[in-house]
Parts: sequence; structure tokens; C-alpha cells
Amino acid sequence: MRLSGTNKRTTLRVVLLTFFIAAALLLQRPEPIAAETTLSNGYFVAIGDDQRFDIYFDESGALFIRAPFGEFEGRWEVMGDSLCVEFQNGPREGRNCEVISREGPMSLRLGDRLFLAKLASALRLS
Repeated sequence: MRLSGTNKRTTLRVVLLTFFIAAALLLQRPEPIAAETTLSNGYFVAIGDDQRFDIYFDESGALFIRAPFGEFEGRWEVMGDSLCVEFQNGPREGRNCEVISREGPMSLRLGDRLFLAKLASALRLS
């Protein structure tokens, strides 16, 4: 079966459009990171769930959070491309794991609801 010139151009346009849409979707996906390196001994401001709070990830695996609704201590570890945190009490009691990815040069995304911005030092975690 031979295609006319118009059908060839239409087919080419559809193929190119599909390619460009797929490329755009790939470019928008967050980049996975080596989370241990970025998080260890890091101070972060976290924004999510209509809240802002401060987090410190100690290299020992300890986690300290200061939020408007309280202060919490827990543990953290990276498993593959996920950050797992565990708390004995608080609103996120128990073990929770979410995919972590780089959003920009100094920011990370945790799941689809929490953004972390890295700080040079603690604001008021002491």
C-alpha cells in the first residue's frame, strides 16, 4: 500500500509529536539522588501539608524535627530510592518510607507532598 504525500507528512507529524511529548515527560521527572550524601549532617526547612518545619538528619541515623505542633526525634535510613523515617510518637508515628528525589540544586522532594530545602546551618533546632 502506498501512502500519499499528505499521509506521509501526517504520519511523520504524529511520530514527531509523540516523541516530543515523551521527551518532555522524561525531562519533568525528578532526578533520583544519592540520599545519604545529601541528607547526612544536613539541616533542612521542610514545606508540606500546609506546614513549615525544621529537620536535622544526623549521620548516625538520628532525626530531629522542630515543627509548630511539637518537637520530635526519630531515626532515618535510605533504602534504594526511598527515605524511611521512624518515630515512636507524633502525627507520623511508626515507620514511613517515601521516594526521595532532587528538585533543584539545593532542594529535594519527598514523595509528592513534601519539599526539603537545604540550609547552611540550623535555625533553631538546639
